[in-house]
Amino acid sequence: MTFRQSIKKITPAPIWGMGSDAYWSWHNRGRHLLAQKLDSRWSESARRLKQMENTHAGKRCFIIGNGPSLRQTDMSLLRNEFTFGLNRIYLLFPELGFSTSCLVAVND
Repeated sequence: MTFRQSIKKITPAPIWGMGSDAYWSWHNRGRHLLAQKLDSRWSESARRLKQMENTHAGKRCFIIGNGPSLRQTDMSLLRNEFTFGLNRIYLLFPELGFSTSCLVAVND
């Protein structure tokens, strides 16, 4: 039995739940809010995003996820379209023959 399992076994469920909720709140949101206050890159990024707001309003765009099916899809149809690529899509850029218009990273 691991240390974590031992502690969980002796900790009342409501207490364990509160601690778990607090940890995941910090992990998923709190640390990013703190970084926003301490790191000037966040405010610079927000300023640049604000400048881009509505610059492509009324135009279509495509969101390209990840997965093995991309290799079975004719992605060249999106070459001249406005695209958002997710996470590690950049690894596929040489194979696609183009880069996405924007890269969205949602994982650490």
